Amino acid sequence: MLETTLPEHAAPARSTAASTAFAAIRRDILSGALEPGRKLRIDGLCKAYGATINPVREALNRLTSEGLVTQEDQRGFTVAPISLEDWRDVVRARCLMEGCALGEAIRNRDEAWEERVVVALHWLSRTRHWSADEKTANPEWGPRHNAFHDALLSACGSQIMLAYCRELRERADRYRHIASTNFKRRDSLDEHRAIADAAMAGDTELAVARLTQHYMTTFAVIERYFGRDPAA
Repeated sequence: MLETTLPEHAAPARSTAASTAFAAIRRDILSGALEPGRKLRIDGLCKAYGATINPVREALNRLTSEGLVTQEDQRGFTVAPISLEDWRDVVRARCLMEGCALGEAIRNRDEAWEERVVVALHWLSRTRHWSADEKTANPEWGPRHNAFHDALLSACGSQIMLAYCRELRERADRYRHIASTNFKRRDSLDEHRAIADAAMAGDTELAVARLTQHYMTTFAVIERYFGRDPAA
């Protein structure tokens, strides 16, 4: 009987290639390097990311399921557009989800959680958000900013909730990256300190209120982006 099964390592290799392409394309969509509305031609992506057709197509299908890419019959794949309505929805969902997660984290707080928050805030405070000329973002700031917000929520007791919070943060970051070249730079370190202080003190109401205000401040900046009023 003719053996028709794939070689032992073929499927894992294909899966790894698709995951690599997925991560790279997703990163560039979230950072704004692949701008909203851009046509995603598979042959061009293969060349840009050093991948073959099947992994790239699989990556695009996964990104479509996440809402970062759209697909139309006979017209191929496109980077998902941005809109004020979507931005408002993302921020509202983020405030609700992270507010709940932060409340649970404060309820479950222990010394290990406090240490994670203190250390994450320390490293964030030592990292400039922007370059000296304030024209480009410091690549170290994003990971440390994410680490701080991860630490704040880390004791919430739900991996599913944490995963949703990270996904919403990434979707919000896409808007922030795209709008960042149009407005004055903002130093949010004091806002992060204020959230951490309230959380460490066990004041859930104040911590959630400060977290929400932190996001609403960014919300207002992005709303001005849609109005294209850089002087505001």
